[in-house]
Amino acid sequence: MKGIILIIILSTSFAQAQQTIIEKTAQLIKAHYVSEEKGAKIAAHLLQQYKAGTFNTKPLDSVVTAVLQNFSHDGHLYLFYDTTIRREEEGNEDMFYYGPKAKEDNYGFREVKILDGNIGYIKLSGINISDKSLPLLYAAMRFVSNTKALIIDLQYNGGGGSNIGSVLESYFLPKNTPLLEFKSRTGGVEVEKTVSWLTEEKYNKPLYILVNGRTASAAEAFAFVLQARKRAKIVGQTSAGGANMNQFYRVNNEYYVSVSIAAPSLPGTDSSWEQKGIQPDHVTKPGEEIKVIRELIAADKTVTATGRTFTSSDKTATTTLDSR
Repeated sequence: MKGIILIIILSTSFAQAQQTIIEKTAQLIKAHYVSEEKGAKIAAHLLQQYKAGTFNTKPLDSVVTAVLQNFSHDGHLYLFYDTTIRREEEGNEDMFYYGPKAKEDNYGFREVKILDGNIGYIKLSGINISDKSLPLLYAAMRFVSNTKALIIDLQYNGGGGSNIGSVLESYFLPKNTPLLEFKSRTGGVEVEKTVSWLTEEKYNKPLYILVNGRTASAAEAFAFVLQARKRAKIVGQTSAGGANMNQFYRVNNEYYVSVSIAAPSLPGTDSSWEQKGIQPDHVTKPGEEIKVIRELIAADKTVTATGRTFTSSDKTATTTLDSR
């Protein structure tokens, strides 16, 4: 009899805790989602699904996330279980940029090499730019500085960010170049620009960026702005389409909800990759991206062995260098 009573008590306690989590999650989405109207609809749908018994299965965060994303089509909207964020808040340290996992992942820098034909290649598994990872970025870009073209591989890169400004983009565009503007639900607009303090040598030779269906968020932002500025050619398959800027809100001591709080677009426009993805300049089958890039480089008569691009008025220099 005591065992039955204990089971009933535990069951009741779990149900009450679950209800609190769902209601607080709905409240946070309604209060902060970038579109006030859509946020209210998402919150109402979440509560409706709770009443229908959708969340009686475990794990709760996975089920809630599936419901949220299936309804909103927003990859930045999700519930997750994490006990490390509270410790991060207490220690006042940004674990994404400075935590042990960031160091273990080498801050997203997976490969830096020179391919046959003097083509630079940088593979990034994540975007993690901070004063801690800046020396790695400097070293990577210096290593490929003498190549005739550069490939930045963002396939399977789920994003991330920078807490010191748009440094990566600043290697390829002039300083203080407007990149994106982020619009909040209150009408506020924040413009993101290339940094003015980067003293490293710019990379001015042809740039190719690899994307696929698993390229998302900040990785998409990098590809999107360089494509829009006609500074890079995008090669691969359509990316994930996760543009919105998100922020974490505490539901309780163990659960947090990621909510989209701002929508990016090209300055002065509504042009974004949200739910559409980056459309490659050259669509390829998976695994054929570098082959296609080699063909593009070979077909570009303005690219020499040194990587210099010449104008039609520079015929003498072209002949001299190409005859070496």
